[in-house]
Amino acid sequence: MEYLIIAVVSVWAVEVFLRLPVRRAVDDLWRVSKKAMHTVASPHISDHWKEKVMLAYAGKSLGNTLKLAAWMLVFIALALLPALVIDYFRLTGEPVLALLSSPPGLIASTVCAIAYAWLRGRFAR
Repeated sequence: MEYLIIAVVSVWAVEVFLRLPVRRAVDDLWRVSKKAMHTVASPHISDHWKEKVMLAYAGKSLGNTLKLAAWMLVFIALALLPALVIDYFRLTGEPVLALLSSPPGLIASTVCAIAYAWLRGRFAR
């Protein structure tokens, strides 16, 4: 029964993660980082211009990092929601959060999440 609950929580977490716009936030951060690296490495751009544009890139990177952190907090809150509901109504003997944070629970959750994400990517097209 405990491993069934771990599987359900893991599948829920994968679905939540895939539906949040985390990929877009990572892509935005990656794009700004590539622009900054290109600017720094270019010998054709003056140091004066590099100083000005790197300040703008730093601001964009900060904004994108904060956006990514906010999405990760939303993900954590939503991913733990089923465990909190199960614990609140005491549907199992052992608290689900304790079960998920134990070494066997972490291993089982990781295996379930990877297997579900692989199956979903392979057959959900």
